[in-house]
This record gives sequence, structure tokens and C-alpha cells, in this order.
Amino acid sequence: MDMQHDDLNYEYLYGSTYPLMKNAGKAVAEAVLNNYPDAKTVCVVAGTGNNGGDAIVAGTLLMARYDVRVLIVTEIKSDLAKRALSEYGGKVVGLDGMDECMRCDVIIDGIFGVGISGDPKDPYRTVIEKINGSGSHIVSVDIPSGLGTNCAVKPEITVTFTMTKYGMDTGNSGRIIVADIGIPDDVRKYAGPGDLLYYPKPEPSSHKGMNGTLAIVGGWEFHGSSVIAALAAERIGLDLVRVFVSQRNYQIVSGYDPGIIVRPVDRLDDEKLSEIYGNSAILLGPGMGRSSEAMDAARKLLADSKLPMVVDADALNAVGEFQGSFSGRNVIITPHKGEFKRISGLEPNENNAALYARKKGLIVVLKGPVDVITDGEEVHYAKGGNSRMTMGGTGDLLAGIISAFLARSVDPMRACLMGTYLNKALGEAAYSKHGYWYTVTDMISEIPGVMGKYIKI
Repeated sequence: MDMQHDDLNYEYLYGSTYPLMKNAGKAVAEAVLNNYPDAKTVCVVAGTGNNGGDAIVAGTLLMARYDVRVLIVTEIKSDLAKRALSEYGGKVVGLDGMDECMRCDVIIDGIFGVGISGDPKDPYRTVIEKINGSGSHIVSVDIPSGLGTNCAVKPEITVTFTMTKYGMDTGNSGRIIVADIGIPDDVRKYAGPGDLLYYPKPEPSSHKGMNGTLAIVGGWEFHGSSVIAALAAERIGLDLVRVFVSQRNYQIVSGYDPGIIVRPVDRLDDEKLSEIYGNSAILLGPGMGRSSEAMDAARKLLADSKLPMVVDADALNAVGEFQGSFSGRNVIITPHKGEFKRISGLEPNENNAALYARKKGLIVVLKGPVDVITDGEEVHYAKGGNSRMTMGGTGDLLAGIISAFLARSVDPMRACLMGTYLNKALGEAAYSKHGYWYTVTDMISEIPGVMGKYIKI
């Protein structure tokens, strides 16, 4: 997951990840040169993806010293691996040349990377068995192909990139060489599409409620904000979204979407509190207003709730008044710069956001052209979007998205990274279809397309 995250975020921030593939291939080639200087022949066994591309780059570099051939198990699908093969220029064989390849002094295993699902099937199973029975020196690329299944390559050396992967040890991976392939810190500093990979996939046997329920306490004055947040949260894939609005807005909000449960609230009595606390997470504040009843409700929930919570809009005032710390309670606030200054008394900048996050024991998502996300220790950023995202409702959309990820049991910091990236990506997707004249509802309609690009369920 971590390497897939890094690759996607690198591509998002810098463009093609081909430089990383070149660095990975170089690290594998160096491992072969350093450990098998007396070898004469090398076979690169390449799968369909980028792991195969890494191995092919290694083969290209080793041609100056060894007799190299590349065995293509099935058709290469990765564009980067195709590019690596086009630059190779050496001998390429198919499965009909496998016996020749198995007699090589060194075999480079580039069949599968991380993320294989299920046991390998033919022709991969046969190839892996042939590699293990070859008697050759075996070097695996990033991770032994099939690791964690009942049919895995058994290498002498594994050259893994950036960090040791889950499940690897010397018993199943041989000597492990961890290679730095030049991934910059920004790929984990900035929110990006790789963060969406951490979306929890539902279990096939799951039932209602297992995939998250959200209570939205808002719309006591302005109904539209709570509707935007609810529609966004529903699209994220929650089992239930419940909206607790004022009596006067109940009929209006109830008419928007039959899948959203709307409850009228005059005051937060024990019955309503029980309904709210029966959810996976809370979003407090969108369209809530500053009436005495609204602020009393916000103070009550902030003081007593043990649920993960996102606080936005007028409910932020109650955060500013709160005298204690929210440490350990998974509270996230999403102010724009004016709101941050109002509740903290500080200028809205990165350092002060971190200072306030430490003081209050929460995560601050300081919204702007570049969002700042900090818990007082870590600081992250989200860039992107466009000038149309200054319109009303985009903040409600963001709050709904982040709170939905919280309700899906995503780690709070990760939920913020996922949410801030997704919010800006939705603005870009809507702009690409409608130009400057898109609306918040256009952004909501883009959620399945943007998320579905990276999350396969």
C-alpha cells in the first residue's frame, strides 16, 4: 500500500514515475553486480506491471557485463514497463524459451509486486516453480513474487525499495537490501490520490451499519449547508447519514434525498443525544447558526461526545470557548482563515495552526488555495482546485467528506488527507466538464468517478 501510495502521489506532484523505475532498476543491477561478479548469463523474468519494468531496466544496465535475456511471461500492460522494454534492445523470449532462461546463472524475479490477490495461476505458477527449481541465483525485485501465497519465489536476495514490505523476512526473502530510489518527502507531505487507497473496502458479508453511519448536527438556521454535507457523505459510501435539523427546516431538508434520515430538533434532549451518539462519527456545525439553542447544543456535544467529530462553521465558536483539551478524542476542525483568526486570536498561518492544534489537542484543516493540515506535530498540505472553489458550499462539502471518512473508521489524519485531496480533485473534475460555471452539486456528482479511478470494489 505504501509504495502504491508513493507512486500515485509522485505522479500527481511531479508527473511520470519513470525516473523512479530507472532508479529501482539501477539498484537491482548493482545488487547483481556486487554479489555475482563471476556470473555470465542473466535472465530477467518480467510480469505485466511496473515490477517487470523495474526488472527490465536492471537487465538493460547489466547488458554491458552479462549475456542478458528477458522472459516475458504474458503481455506487458504497464505503459512504463513497455517503455523500459523499448529501451532494452536485447534478447527477448516468451514461454517457449523458458528452459533456456532457467539455465542462466542469475534469474531476476520481476513477476509480481505488492498487492497480489490469491494464489498465482498458470502460467505464473509454473514459471515460479521453474525458477525455484532452477538452481540459479535468484534476485527478487521489491518483493518475492507470490509472497504470502502457497506459490512464491524463494530468492537469495530481495532488493526492496524505500522500506521492507509487510511479511518479508530472511526466511522467505533471503538477504534483504533496502534501496533508496529517490522518492521525495513531498509525496507524503502533500495530500494526493495515493491517500484514497486507504479507503476501507467493505466486507462481502457486511450488514447495515458496518460501513459507517454519520450524524450531521446542523441546518438549524441555513438548511443548504447540511444538505450539501449529507449528500457528499452519502456518496462516500456510508450505510446511513442522519441529519438533525431545526423544526422549521425539517420539511425542506427531508425533500432532498430519500436515502438520508432527517430528524427535527428543538433541543438536544436525552432521546436526540442517544440517536446522535448511536453513530460512528459526528459532523457538527454546517448551517447551524449562532442562536443560543444552537450554541448550547454545540457546547454540549463538544463537552460530552466520545465519537470522532468534525467541527465546522458556526460551531467553531464553541471550540474557541472550550477551556480544556480534545486530546485523544479525534476532533477535527475545518476553518477558513477568517474563522481560524476568530476562534484562536492568531494570524492564520501554518505555524499558528500547528500551535493551536497542539494547544487544543485536535487536527486543524486550515482551508485556502493550499490547505494546511496539522495535528501540531505533523504538517501536511493539499494543493489543486481552481478559482471557482471560493463559492459557498465547498467548505460544507469538505466537512461532509472528511466526516464520512471518519465514520468509515479511517485514521483522522488520513481522513483529512483523503478529504482535502478529494475536495480539490472534485473541483477540477467539475471544471473540466462545465468550465467556471459549475456548482457544488456538480462537484458531488463527480465523487464516484474520482474515487472509482483509484478504488476498485
